[in-house]
Amino acid sequence: MPYIWTEPDEMISHLGVTVYHVYKDGFWERGAYEFHYTTDVTENELDFDIRGLISYRPDEDHTDILKRAIERREITAPVD
Repeated sequence: MPYIWTEPDEMISHLGVTVYHVYKDGFWERGAYEFHYTTDVTENELDFDIRGLISYRPDEDHTDILKRAIERREITAPVD
């Protein structure tokens, strides 16, 4: 069965940086990883594990963590 590329769901867009979900084995149908995200809409660049960020707090919502990480420049937009 042929597949079509589908843009990943956006987790957050903040201060010009957009963070997307990363999907298991690259397939949307298999669901998103719980802790892995990317700033590359094509998902060709390496993803990152939110638990590796200095801003990470296990008891906090991922949206809040990602916002803080963007503000601290731990996460930046991909270079074209």
